[in-house]
Amino acid sequence: MNETKQKARWETYDQEILGYDDPQLAKEVEEYSKKRHVKSTAQNEEELCRWREGNQEIAKEYQWLKAEDYADEAARIGRIMGHDEFIRILREKLHLTCFYREMGHPQKIALWAVKKEGLEPESVGWVKRGLTTELSIMRFDEHNVPLDEKFRGWRSVLMNLVMRGFLKEHDVRKVFGRAKGPASEAYNRFMQQYRTVA
Repeated sequence: MNETKQKARWETYDQEILGYDDPQLAKEVEEYSKKRHVKSTAQNEEELCRWREGNQEIAKEYQWLKAEDYADEAARIGRIMGHDEFIRILREKLHLTCFYREMGHPQKIALWAVKKEGLEPESVGWVKRGLTTELSIMRFDEHNVPLDEKFRGWRSVLMNLVMRGFLKEHDVRKVFGRAKGPASEAYNRFMQQYRTVA
């Protein structure tokens, strides 16, 4: 039986793009494939480090979260609360019409709420399923740029509810109290912006 050898995609690239075989392109690809990475010089390594440090300084200007504020994870744990207790407090003590919806993630559920009676419910954000920390615990990359929340703290959800007008800051403070400890300074500063006289 006669078997026809099928060419790999990279062997027929010029044919697919150009519509014909190009000997010049084949020669250039062959030459390129023979080039090898040469270990960089000390001068290049030093220049690379200088650029890396410069990039990290520039990146700091665009970081709204600072890694040093999140360094002490133990201080961010605070009062641990489950998602079921959290929504019960929102409903019973703050009289917020709200509910959870599945969102296709085993550790996250979507919180939906109604701003005013007669309006359609809106998505507020996600809540960690099960138990979670009081304040969010973040993951950062090697440049200290925030990647995501390792744990979304329930106070982060409260911030979103206040910021988006579902709840008033003074009502949240009455029910949940003021966050305590040095790790809560950013939360308290944020909520201060929305403080109104009760």
